Amino acid sequence: MPVNVHPGVRLTYKSIEAETKDGIATLTLATPDNMNALDAQMSEELEDALLECQEDEEIKVIIITGKGKGFCAGGNVKAMADAPDPEKFLAELSGWIHKPVHRIYTMEKAVIAAVNGHAVGAGAALAMACDLRYASKKAKFNMGFMKIGLAPGCGTYFLPRLVGTAKARELIFLSETIDAETAEHLGLINQAVEPEKLMETVLGVAEKIGKGPGLAIGRAKTLLRLSENSRLEEHLAAERHMISISGATEDFREGVTAFAEKREPKFVGK
Repeated sequence: MPVNVHPGVRLTYKSIEAETKDGIATLTLATPDNMNALDAQMSEELEDALLECQEDEEIKVIIITGKGKGFCAGGNVKAMADAPDPEKFLAELSGWIHKPVHRIYTMEKAVIAAVNGHAVGAGAALAMACDLRYASKKAKFNMGFMKIGLAPGCGTYFLPRLVGTAKARELIFLSETIDAETAEHLGLINQAVEPEKLMETVLGVAEKIGKGPGLAIGRAKTLLRLSENSRLEEHLAAERHMISISGATEDFREGVTAFAEKREPKFVGK
């Protein structure tokens, strides 16, 4: 498959693979020997790649997936066990992992998780930070932290918002593995699909989003994020502001013109 690499998208990563095609960037966690476990290097490279995608106007949608049989096994447990000062090590590691999670959640571009295999601990949280989540029917989810006597990271923010507080507590406290179809039923993912259809499905969704009004989609993402913590009056003011500035965009003019002319709009993301 031909790859169109835009200026600014770096391909010299060691623990991830990055490619762009037709406005869609695919970032693949690529250390399959350890199930794509997150360490400082992978977290830093993922954050770097996300930032470059965020700043590249030609990239409309980002997909995150894993290489091999796993999506992401979470933090590197072996490195945790080998650390001479576990408290310092874990503080630094969680700081690195939090950076790409925060970037995904706050950037004004759609990010889709294609969960190809096991998503455990911080790996599950990485998927949960994404705007949309599609999973292979062979994928498994486990919050994982209780298995190693560790307080959970990231998942305590996203999980209750997706599945409700009571179920989130159960999933975290018991750390039991659930399959993709159960995850779909709980609202943890959008859809469970056959393994061979995963990337086809995700790319289809990404293409639809990529053809949409990019600025309006980004502003919708911001409003949805703000809605989680704002009072109604504050949120209505934020909506009014976003609606107002959207009125100055080319996409808005194209959208209303296409509506009046009874045709499909051709958005340009400006």
